[in-house]
Amino acid sequence: MFPSNKDPYGNNRGYQNYGPVENVAPQPGYAQQQPYGGHQYAAGGYADSIETGQGVYEGDLSNPAVAAFTKKVYAYFASALAVATGAAFGGTEAVNYFVAQNNVQAVSGLWVGSMITFFVSYLIVVFSRKSSSPLKTGLLYVFAGSAGFMLAPTLMRYVAAGMGMSIVFAFGIATVVFLGLTVYVLSTGKDFRSLGGMLLVGVLAFVGIALMTWFVPVSNLMYSGLMGLGLLIFIGFTLYDTSRVVRDNFYRNDAVSAAINLLYDFVMLFRYALYFLGGNRD
Repeated sequence: MFPSNKDPYGNNRGYQNYGPVENVAPQPGYAQQQPYGGHQYAAGGYADSIETGQGVYEGDLSNPAVAAFTKKVYAYFASALAVATGAAFGGTEAVNYFVAQNNVQAVSGLWVGSMITFFVSYLIVVFSRKSSSPLKTGLLYVFAGSAGFMLAPTLMRYVAAGMGMSIVFAFGIATVVFLGLTVYVLSTGKDFRSLGGMLLVGVLAFVGIALMTWFVPVSNLMYSGLMGLGLLIFIGFTLYDTSRVVRDNFYRNDAVSAAINLLYDFVMLFRYALYFLGGNRD
């Protein structure tokens, strides 16, 4: 007869003598390919990476997936900034026309409508869960356009007062600060998400002091100090949101929300730099 470890067809069946095969857990740091968006992740799973905020490629631009996502975010940001800049120039021309027509109501309506659109579009994008929705991408550019129109009345007042160079200097300050912080965070891989709590306290303090200035007269020096505080707060937000690009936003695959937060930071850096230089009290 046939030996016990072979079947009638001569196939080796000796594996039956070794008992059940146990799964061998990957060693720490061992990366394996998983069918979740094509990303690699460490043992523990993609869901664990989202839940703990930690992953093998967190903040690592040497990984092609992280680098590609970061380029996508900043492509969105650059195009949206171009839209905001164009809207600001167009808005100043519109304000100039309305002023020439002595139509103050139209200027106020432009500012109020832009401000409402600015905040509504921002909130919809940030709190939307459909990260790949075309509507969400469109709202990024609606937000950018409204940001430019919202700044137009202020820019026109600076130009009318002969302070046009303050606009140039403020834009230069915002650009240098933003680019410098971006390069620093992305090149060093440092994580500034821990600033979130401090920034929230700073915003609440800023809003409280700003409301107080409506009822209590303050000197120009104190007002400049308040605008300087606003500038510092959004320097912190730039560090915070840049850190999130290669971490939170990457794991959520949400490039549009990352871009709109960065654009918000840049607009506010420019705005408070302008107020700080010019002492504008609007």
